Amino acid sequence: MVKLMVLCGLIDAKVKLVDNGFEGIVVAINPYLKQEEAMLRRLETYLTDTSKVLFRATRNQLYFREFIIVIPETWKALHYYENALDIQLDRAQIIIDHANPAYGDAPYVKQYAECGQPGLYIHLTPSYLLDDDVIHKWGQPQKTLVHEWAHLRWGLFDEYPIDAQDAEFYRYNGVWEPTRCTTEVEGSILNQFTSKQCSFDYFTGKPEGACRFFPRMKSNKAVSSLMFMQYLESIVEFCDDPVLSPQPLRHNYLAPNRQNRLCAYRSAWEVMRKHSDFRKASHPLPEDTDTTPKFRYVQVQPRKRALVLDTSGSMTGSSLSVMMRAASNYILSCIETGSRLGIVQFNTNATILSPLVQINSEADRQTLIKSLPRQADGKTSIGAGLEKGLQLLDSHEDSKAGGTIILITDGKENERPFLADFHHELQAKGVVVHSLAYGQRAEQSIAQLSKDTGGKTFFYSGRKDSTAFIDGLAATVVSEGSIRKPEVALPLLTEAGTVFGGSSLSGEFYVDSSVGRDTSLMVSYSHPVNVSIAGPNDVEIARDTHPEHYQMDEFSGVLKIHLSGLIESGTWVYNISTNEPQSNVLVSVQSKPRDLGSDVVHVTSWLPEETSIIFDPTQKLGVYAEVARGSAPVLGAEVVAIVERPQSVSLQIPLRDNGIGSDVIKNDGVYSAYVMARDMMGDGRYNIKIKATGLQGETKVVVGGSGPWSQALEVTSSGQRSELQTRNLERFQRVTAAGEFRVTGFPETFSEIPDNIAPSRITDLHISLFDPGEGKAVLEWTAVGDDMDRGKASRYTIHLSSKFDQLLASNANESVWTDVDDQLLWNLSNPQPAGQRESMVVSLRQLRDNETIFMGVRATDDSDNSGDLSNVVTVSRALELAVPIEHAPPGHGVPFYLKLLLPPVFMLIIFLCLILVLAWTRRNRKLDCDDDQEAEMAASIFSLDLTTMNYRSEGQYRQRHLEDVETWSRDSLGSSRESLNMPR
Repeated sequence: MVKLMVLCGLIDAKVKLVDNGFEGIVVAINPYLKQEEAMLRRLETYLTDTSKVLFRATRNQLYFREFIIVIPETWKALHYYENALDIQLDRAQIIIDHANPAYGDAPYVKQYAECGQPGLYIHLTPSYLLDDDVIHKWGQPQKTLVHEWAHLRWGLFDEYPIDAQDAEFYRYNGVWEPTRCTTEVEGSILNQFTSKQCSFDYFTGKPEGACRFFPRMKSNKAVSSLMFMQYLESIVEFCDDPVLSPQPLRHNYLAPNRQNRLCAYRSAWEVMRKHSDFRKASHPLPEDTDTTPKFRYVQVQPRKRALVLDTSGSMTGSSLSVMMRAASNYILSCIETGSRLGIVQFNTNATILSPLVQINSEADRQTLIKSLPRQADGKTSIGAGLEKGLQLLDSHEDSKAGGTIILITDGKENERPFLADFHHELQAKGVVVHSLAYGQRAEQSIAQLSKDTGGKTFFYSGRKDSTAFIDGLAATVVSEGSIRKPEVALPLLTEAGTVFGGSSLSGEFYVDSSVGRDTSLMVSYSHPVNVSIAGPNDVEIARDTHPEHYQMDEFSGVLKIHLSGLIESGTWVYNISTNEPQSNVLVSVQSKPRDLGSDVVHVTSWLPEETSIIFDPTQKLGVYAEVARGSAPVLGAEVVAIVERPQSVSLQIPLRDNGIGSDVIKNDGVYSAYVMARDMMGDGRYNIKIKATGLQGETKVVVGGSGPWSQALEVTSSGQRSELQTRNLERFQRVTAAGEFRVTGFPETFSEIPDNIAPSRITDLHISLFDPGEGKAVLEWTAVGDDMDRGKASRYTIHLSSKFDQLLASNANESVWTDVDDQLLWNLSNPQPAGQRESMVVSLRQLRDNETIFMGVRATDDSDNSGDLSNVVTVSRALELAVPIEHAPPGHGVPFYLKLLLPPVFMLIIFLCLILVLAWTRRNRKLDCDDDQEAEMAASIFSLDLTTMNYRSEGQYRQRHLEDVETWSRDSLGSSRESLNMPR
């Protein structure tokens, strides 16, 4: 499978909102999918219908105006296909791909960031677009896609139970409620396996484990929320303020779901109104506004790139040599076969050193290397270099517009034309500019240019132990495109070191079974070196015994060992020696997927869009890396961010996928960490490299089950996911560059930085056990750290209140629970290290009958910085037990004969009561009631009456007739297709 890749941080930047209409929404298609014109026509129909539903759901404010469908290069060209621009290829909002093992054909959005932040992409499958039976599983596709767009664009989360700490039911004032939003959604509580009425816990009245809430499919009065059961015919709105909005739209902030937990109990509209979309579209459009979008079809073309190199006077000496070696490495091992590359140098003026050359052989690569610049002098005119780069890209006859420029510079502009003179033209022509700053003096404005054109910025400090130069150049190819091409080699390892005469430098790399085709080991050196490698099954390769594998360019200082075809998976060892006193070396290993179209382990990393930081003691910069095999998440990998810092040694920060701190969702394959204020060491540029390693016996890949991402709710489901199914994954190695960020305003000394960073907010607090008889509850959560998710907090405090609003609104002291026993006090004062599980028993004997208490936990560090209050859990004691239990006074045992007689007498009384009730109900029931309903009414005597416990309106509970349970039987689910108005 070819992995479709979408990097975040640019979702908002590439989709434009113009006069209430979204433009430039890109749809990318896996090139290994069969060409299906019917799929494209169905896609147009669904997206057109989605635009109408979106317009209604956003109260006539927003709709879709333009979609750009990216056709794979492998598909047959049609006359109306335009040539795709690189910027259209790099950032897709919707991808059409094979099914994800964790979801099957379910539409989903991969969300990685906090509430209100955009997701990565919407994932659709061909079956979802072509097979009506598949589509029907999630209801009307237009409403399903609005649900997913809300995840992607506005950072909303699901309002049905999805995570382990969510629950199908919660208790409020002694009554069990189904988790839903809004509480206007009508339905029945039924056994999900038998479609019959549920049983309830003997003591607490809680619906049994197999119980689920099934909504009334026909004539349901509820109109919201689209983030809950979007498939209901009546649902057309997002939920809104729980107090001020009309009753049908009021958000259910008590429901234990991801939206409430991660969005601080705010409704969908309360989150959406803060997004810039709704500030721009402040006034509704007329009801009869034409919301039909336009569809443009563009086809992928071979990539064309211009390498624009700074050869001004500041690059003389070793700087030019280092750049030459990095550029040679890039040409020899990074650029895919079939693409085009040209070379430009700039100083006072600019010169085209090589026209666009299509790379079809090693000879073509050598031709380009020979065109690299040989000397440096003059001033610095970045604008001149960009102008020649544009000319170079425009020279390709088949495609005048678009292309990519890789800009490398080490100094500030001091000669016209300037970068700003071509900023607008680069954007207008759809040219992507990736920039690499060589040293701290490099022009600051190149980062903004890359951001505005959809490119990335990298930084190389010039230090001998840094691999940032080759990492950054490789990332411009590997991270390009929403579609990962199989001919692009994956970086397995990059290392820097120094080898001394009379000794050797050794290292190893691991080739896993998903790669191993056309593997290359590159060594860049300051002085000539000898390199040999050894692999599994006693394979040994040296220059004197296998010269056919070696390529050396002594002028550039690059040696390449190319292992064509397939090599054995396993551990390989390289050995480097030199006859010189010493040589500085950079080692890199790349390998292509073993089988075309197969799943391959890959790592994609990114930083937030805004990377220009004014120092603040509370500063936190998120770093993210996705590890996956194909589209399946890889769990349990060791992922590390290596941060190059000015005036200091590099710092290693582990990235984790544990659902705390910077990591929003556990076990989704996205590993996260914060770079915090005390990690920084001065003003200037910082570079971040990512290393990911698979650990034998610990790292796993998801092969089935239900994943943790934001997935549309299936019609037959109420939300809870099945457990993930995983398989052990072998060892692997991957490296990539996340990018650079810049800091200004750093204090003069490190000691001036106060400890102002609090522990993370706890987001997975839940009650694992509640014994109403003993008045005890077990609270569990994942421990947070001293600074966010690092270290260990100093203490916890438990907050409780009888009113939910008061708990959320209270300050740190008003709701602190102080009436705790010694054991609990000790536990609260001795937190576990971050990432460990906390479990504490709390006594709630003061809880009165029919009373609900709301509880939360807050962590505090040793500098008295307190984190935000956790998600809130509820504890409630029922008014009475489902079946009262008599307890005899001490010393008064029941006589033996009564023990024999009481049970039969008791059963006789129950039987007589049952007969009386049946007779009474039969007399008063309407003539058209069937026998099954009579039996269910009789059964309600022995269980809690679910018709009086399901529904709440304005604080009152009212009875509703049960919907025919056959509506939800497995044999008749298909009959509800007509009620959903599904397209055929």
